[in-house]
Amino acid sequence: MYIPTYIAITLWILALFGIILLLIRVFAGIKWRGKKGKGQYSIIISARNQEDTIEGLIRGFILKTGIDGLEEELLNVVLVDADSSDDTPQLMQRLAEEYCFVRFVPCQELPSYLKGFWNREDKV
Repeated sequence: MYIPTYIAITLWILALFGIILLLIRVFAGIKWRGKKGKGQYSIIISARNQEDTIEGLIRGFILKTGIDGLEEELLNVVLVDADSSDDTPQLMQRLAEEYCFVRFVPCQELPSYLKGFWNREDKV
């Protein structure tokens, strides 16, 4: 008779704990999305001699972001060429011209680009 009571009490405590954690996650998510500049992200993709895969990767990433409804949270995609000997830089440049949030940065210019990015007023 006492064992089912202890099990019931334990289950009620775990259920209460789960509800409290759920509420904390919901309120934290609302607070996080409500802040200006939060919830936005940038991604840096470096590639070398990947002309066969880089375009599909970037377009797939952009498509996935749009399908998930995160397109307004995507701040920018930075494509960095790591001294490729094939047509990877030309593909990256074409993608940067095609999409407004895609940037193409040669490997030598990456440090100055990042320095300028982190010194902006609206940094993430």
